[in-house]
Amino acid sequence: MSPAGRALHHHFEEVCRTELQRLRRKTASLTPDERAQVDALTVAVAQGMASRIDAVLETPGSGDLASVIMQLFAVPTSTLEERS
Repeated sequence: MSPAGRALHHHFEEVCRTELQRLRRKTASLTPDERAQVDALTVAVAQGMASRIDAVLETPGSGDLASVIMQLFAVPTSTLEERS
């Protein structure tokens, strides 16, 4: 996986976990098992999105696409160096 892909995985998971925490009141009626399933599903979707984007980034001719994607998803460029 490319450094950009790793940064996207981390960033997407972080966004998911933050949003899940923010929505706890709306999901208060869920059992702990149901909440864990929702959390796992949400993170799996985020990881799938990051993997598909990373696959595109690794194709020949993707050029400067990584910087555009990082900017689009507000992934700090410092995370690229941290995850290399």
